Amino acid sequence: MTADTTQNLADVLDAHTPVDNTETFRYLLNVRERAWEIIHTSIHLREDLKCKDIQQIPDPQGNIVGNIHTYTGEKVDWIVRSWIGRPETGFTNIHLTCWMNEETDVPHLGLALGTAPDVFCYVDFLPRYDPPLSFDHLNQYHETMNETWIALRRNPRYKTFTPVHLYTRSTLSPIAICGLLPFEDFRAVVEPIMLQYVRQWVEFVKHAQPLDAEKRAAIKQRDILLRRTIVEKDPANVLADRLVGVPMRERLVRILHAEERE
Repeated sequence: MTADTTQNLADVLDAHTPVDNTETFRYLLNVRERAWEIIHTSIHLREDLKCKDIQQIPDPQGNIVGNIHTYTGEKVDWIVRSWIGRPETGFTNIHLTCWMNEETDVPHLGLALGTAPDVFCYVDFLPRYDPPLSFDHLNQYHETMNETWIALRRNPRYKTFTPVHLYTRSTLSPIAICGLLPFEDFRAVVEPIMLQYVRQWVEFVKHAQPLDAEKRAAIKQRDILLRRTIVEKDPANVLADRLVGVPMRERLVRILHAEERE
């Protein structure tokens, strides 16, 4: 990959001959688990077992093609730790998505990794308000990573992935990392920064101040709508349809936006 990418991820995958990405997948899964270790050792969480019956995600033939775990806890409404794919044919999608509750206005954390067959990488602090109207919110949270983001964008080894899908693109904050690049470049220039984002987010959560009670209903309503729309309108859902079938994909989407929970 020598240039930035502006394509649907499914089209990128379809343009490549299937390739065994098992080793890269295992490496990326370990990166996700390192991020998870930073989070769950710092924030009190409990596992929600509503989706226990499909923690090992089956395809229509009964083959295991992923797993999913969900959590909730103090200040945190919903965390999804999951992966789906067939590493031996090139496609994998690994998630660690952390949605805050309405007790604070700390940004949500989105993190994703995958292979298509180059490394797809995404990490972001999803704002809790309309960014152009929320200078203080951006200054308090997003400014912390702004210089890091600028340095990464200036690095010639970093190649951006620009979503074709308008809504998906609209959800990216000014410091979103969204890339598609060779494995060695990811490991050298993106991986350390992704974990830096996670550590910074954990510090935000640990030191979060209570949100004024009169603001909580509105921020909760916005969060629920945002979370549901992001996962229901994700253009990459077509890849899940191919892998697990539409009924299972529809259930996974419900779990992702917390419609299925204890």
